[in-house]
Amino acid sequence: MSSTVSRSVFNREIREIYSKSLTLGDNWTLIVVDQNQDINYLEKSIQQLYLNEIITLIYHIIYSESFSVPVLYINIFKSNGSVFKYDEIYKFFSLKELDSDQEPILILTQQEHPILFKPFYYMHPCMTSHWMNQTKLGSDESFNFTLKWLSFVFSALRIPIDIKYA
Repeated sequence: MSSTVSRSVFNREIREIYSKSLTLGDNWTLIVVDQNQDINYLEKSIQQLYLNEIITLIYHIIYSESFSVPVLYINIFKSNGSVFKYDEIYKFFSLKELDSDQEPILILTQQEHPILFKPFYYMHPCMTSHWMNQTKLGSDESFNFTLKWLSFVFSALRIPIDIKYA
């Protein structure tokens, strides 16, 4: 099984996820940025109560040209419209900030969204290929790489994902 994915396969796979989302009522939206260049991504926006405040979580699944893998972009907004800060993001997802000598498992940092050109937190894709190679699940080429990746990433961040996607 390859531990990377081409843009065309990524686009096919996010369309499959989107289609399944419609069936499940899971509220993923397929965003078509440029039909000619086949640039698409998935978006999901949910609201939930956190520390007695309604917050809005926005997830984007975007293709990384540099790493040839999907990338998760995240923003969390408070009810007053302000964005969660770095330490709030780590606390929300119950991530441990690592000492400088530790190897990070999940790296969430902030950078400009590659399509919207706004600040977003994202899970750096540098280790994605390695993780996907290590899982050895779904070594069949017909297996949806992006869905497999999404279930891994969401599990690591303790974000629920419907088992019916499988």
